[in-house]
Amino acid sequence: MKSINEYVQAAHSNAVSKGWWDPEPSFGEVISLIHSEVSEALEDFRNGKQPTEVWYEADDGNHTVQWNDSRKPCGIPSELADIVIRVFDACGRCGWGEALEAWCSKAIPEPGCAVDEERSLAENLNIIHGNLTDCSRAESWQAFKFAIVVQNVEKLAGFYDIDLEQAIREKMAYNATRPQRHGGKKL
Repeated sequence: MKSINEYVQAAHSNAVSKGWWDPEPSFGEVISLIHSEVSEALEDFRNGKQPTEVWYEADDGNHTVQWNDSRKPCGIPSELADIVIRVFDACGRCGWGEALEAWCSKAIPEPGCAVDEERSLAENLNIIHGNLTDCSRAESWQAFKFAIVVQNVEKLAGFYDIDLEQAIREKMAYNATRPQRHGGKKL
């Protein structure tokens, strides 16, 4: 099992090697990209996918239930992993790997800012959107705010018995195989 700081370093190193920090996006753009992963999890749910449903997609669009590093992991578990991976990347860029690791062990979201098993998946994803908005507003303590995002994604995964660390490992392994700035995206 890797430490959070090790995941932070690996996620950021991969993003840099794939050209995602050239040119460097603004902090607001980084936060917006994390928001997009939360929205993708919601879209999978809206499309009738179960929270634990995972499938793998090849470049030709064919689906399979077996994973290998050339098939893209898909589904809500993968989108939750993407949220955390993007947080790790952002923290790597800012040099907050150790701070994120420390805060993840002790940060506690304020009431109303924490996911709750009583809420629906969509409501909990909205809480995470709010956590991300807090990150963009904070003039300091961003590592603390990012820790709350990570904690809430972990809790949400736990509500549905999703092995978040496994999803992160699979997605990071797949990301390492992707071409430079895959898809020709601007951000």
